[in-house]
Amino acid sequence: MLYNDLGNATFNDLGAIQYNSFVKPASTTFFTRLPGARPVILSQDHQVVAVIENVSEMTLNQEINGADTMDFTVPYDDPKTSYLVNENIVQIVEKQYVIRMVSKSRADDGTKLLAVYAEALWYDLQYTDPLSSAQWMDVTPDIPIQDILAGTGWNVGTIEVDTDRNLVIESGVTNRLKLLREVADIWGGTLIFDSKELKVSLIENSFPDPGIGIIYRKNLKSIKASYDTQDLITRLYPYGKNDMTIEDANDGVPYIENYQYTKQVRVRSFKDGRFTNPFHLKEKAESILSKLSVPRASYRATAADLSNMTGLEHEAFDLGAMVMVHDEEMEINLKTQIVKWSYDVLEPWNTELELSTVQPGLEDLLKSVTETTEIFQSEDTLNQQDMLDLMVSNYLLNSRADDGYAYWTNNGWDIDSSEGYSGPASFKAVGQYDTTKTLTQTVYPSHRDSYSLSFRAATENLNKGPNGKVGVNVTITYKDGSKETKYIPLA
Repeated sequence: MLYNDLGNATFNDLGAIQYNSFVKPASTTFFTRLPGARPVILSQDHQVVAVIENVSEMTLNQEINGADTMDFTVPYDDPKTSYLVNENIVQIVEKQYVIRMVSKSRADDGTKLLAVYAEALWYDLQYTDPLSSAQWMDVTPDIPIQDILAGTGWNVGTIEVDTDRNLVIESGVTNRLKLLREVADIWGGTLIFDSKELKVSLIENSFPDPGIGIIYRKNLKSIKASYDTQDLITRLYPYGKNDMTIEDANDGVPYIENYQYTKQVRVRSFKDGRFTNPFHLKEKAESILSKLSVPRASYRATAADLSNMTGLEHEAFDLGAMVMVHDEEMEINLKTQIVKWSYDVLEPWNTELELSTVQPGLEDLLKSVTETTEIFQSEDTLNQQDMLDLMVSNYLLNSRADDGYAYWTNNGWDIDSSEGYSGPASFKAVGQYDTTKTLTQTVYPSHRDSYSLSFRAATENLNKGPNGKVGVNVTITYKDGSKETKYIPLA
């Protein structure tokens, strides 16, 4: 059955189209530049069915090595809203998105709107068939990327990273998109998804410099600059799988140092159980420390993309591009990078940019554990926040059982002097049905607004009863005397 009058395209032809299969997109391009572009709607088999001209709002939300989504709103009574259905494709210039959410609303003044949320086409890589167990030892990233993409309809694009790394995965891994993120994290570089050609590239962390200037009183509307040394460190202890150190690759020294900004000794450690080669681990640590040993500078700006004006076509913004930012009164004059934006397609003069001098924070760099880590050696890795928010002031006393049960109220726990993580011992409980065993300590924090809890836990032959729990109860007492309890399950 024909669904529209734009040719012979059929809508949702379930007899011919397999769900979660990728069809190479049509080559038709209706708009060549982002400013002022309109959504082009394609059916699930990538046949053009409509161009939505009557759009009231449209924003692209994109980040390097991160999210890529879009939102737009149309009047509810627009006759073309019949094409705005879930899983149809939205094309903006040459990028394609999949409609994931359609919302209807009526405002106080009676205005009826239809809002659409769509995700980049490559998001569907997380729904492809499972990848069987595999291991890649001392290979460049093109090899695992090719294996990960096999059978998905996507192919390997440009691979600029040529370092050798190892990666082992277990059978039954279902999320190939997360596997690609792991490759980028371990080998380094930035993933680029080409939804027109269905190709995935991994490029070095170097981006084009088209010579664009963001200048106050020209196209810079507002700016906020931040210079941060909270995460600055000069000595880093890295640990890999089974607590492997870098001593064998670093003349017997378990840490690396970098004093390019300050001579102060500021120490952190991180663990990444995916690394089994001390030389690879050292390279990763050196890359991290080269960025964390200098202050982090970041900038948020609202700027006008003027490229839709005659004679200024060369000043088009592009995610990842280097730009010159100048505000004489604020004493800001630097070359930086567009790392994230909310691009207003209809009003490009209201685009919000997040700029950085390519110095990510600790949270970005110490990716000891990502959401995918349970797939890769999960028993050897810590939760990411264990590394991110370790403070000099550790309010939990005797956490490694160095002093027996000092500072703790014990109910049924033992001390295991043969197994420890950062020390020689640990606390241990042997479970019993219908029996509660607790280890309790009260801490008195200072004036901080937020705190982090980090744990390392291991289980053996764990069989919980129907109401059994293994976890941490955190009871918070506020200044007014009120209390709040949060339960954190560990198994």
